[in-house]
Amino acid sequence: MRRLFFLAALAAALYAVATWWRDHRRVGTGFVNRVVNPWLERRGVIGATRGELAVIEHVGRKSGIVRRTPIHPMPVTDGYRIIVPVGERSEWARNVLAAGHCRLILADRVVELDEPVLRAPFDVPDLARPMRALFGWLGFRYLELHTLGEVSAASVERDVAEPATPEVVPV
Repeated sequence: MRRLFFLAALAAALYAVATWWRDHRRVGTGFVNRVVNPWLERRGVIGATRGELAVIEHVGRKSGIVRRTPIHPMPVTDGYRIIVPVGERSEWARNVLAAGHCRLILADRVVELDEPVLRAPFDVPDLARPMRALFGWLGFRYLELHTLGEVSAASVERDVAEPATPEVVPV
């Protein structure tokens, strides 16, 4: 009986936390963006190996600044799918949608992506039904992107290190 009461109390607490989070999804994102993400990049946790994490490079829709966000990309038939736990409130996802393209930096290659579409979990066919229901209720979304092209990361670094000479246009 005590175990049943404990499980009921735990379920009620989890439901209350999840319900609160649905209305306050941006809580903690500032800390993650300022502290956690830079720390992960400095330590080489993201993009250094063929792990599950990568970096998405996008342009700020208001500032025009190039930004880098750690993400968990999942390869699909013609591109990548990225889970967006904050849903429509995600700044980086809104930047990608506004620009219409971005760059995915994996361990040894850089993938140019375009045609971004933000989908509800119910619209993702290869997601298990219970996960679709849970993620949909929590407000998660999936950003699907089409692969435009791919180059090795070494060639991109070489291009940055040796910038092309600007062309002089006569006036």
